Amino acid sequence: MSRNKFILLVIIIAIVYVATPSTGTWQIIKLNFINLLPFIMAGIIIYLIITITCLKSAWKKLDSNVCDETTIKFAKIMNITFDVKRMLGSGNLIDLYNKVNLSPNASMNAKQLLYEAMRRKRLDVPLPGKGANVDIIRTKSTRSDAEIKAARIEASIQAKKKKKKK
Repeated sequence: MSRNKFILLVIIIAIVYVATPSTGTWQIIKLNFINLLPFIMAGIIIYLIITITCLKSAWKKLDSNVCDETTIKFAKIMNITFDVKRMLGSGNLIDLYNKVNLSPNASMNAKQLLYEAMRRKRLDVPLPGKGANVDIIRTKSTRSDAEIKAARIEASIQAKKKKKKK
């Protein structure tokens, strides 16, 4: 269920709650509903924690081993989870899609399922089998360990300077 449908459902439930009378049987129903609200919220929070954890593990598996099984599993979990772009980052998701899209190990069916899942999350990705220039991706420079270490040291120095200013 998308976020907009969920918000619409909550609004409809609130309107029904306000529109019903507060006497007799309806009063008991309203009191029971109010008593259920904390459990409903706890259920939603538990659902989010479980789906995000499953999505992250499926993402790591797909990143390390691009094949049909891991691609389909990631696409299915992505379809049932909401707020994926904020949790994983749209840039990371597009990079993962490009990796799967250019991989010869994933079938066209798996690529199509992942494409549809990305489109449901409103990410602009190329069609399966098309997309990014392979030469650019292959020649993409990676940072060495020394560069990464230097960047971390520089970031920590800047963080200390910000603390001293405060």
